[in-house]
Amino acid sequence: MCPDAPGAIDLLLTDVIMPGMLGKEVADRVSAAKPGIRVLYMSGYAHPVLTSQDRLEAGVTLVEKPFSESQLLTKIAEVLRT
Repeated sequence: MCPDAPGAIDLLLTDVIMPGMLGKEVADRVSAAKPGIRVLYMSGYAHPVLTSQDRLEAGVTLVEKPFSESQLLTKIAEVLRT
């Protein structure tokens, strides 16, 4: 990601668990370059499992895999409204 990229970036969509770097780490780095960016996490793991394992902070928005286009768009709209 280039912090000097032209145009606004309103939303980061990232997986919670990835090889090499967790989604929270990605979000922290992007947020440092683009303060105020909103984040939507996705995962194949259930929200309670991720929270209990400290993989996901309380209060973040998660769309659980598999998800439909409609479910994703609903979650995106939810995050952008906040």
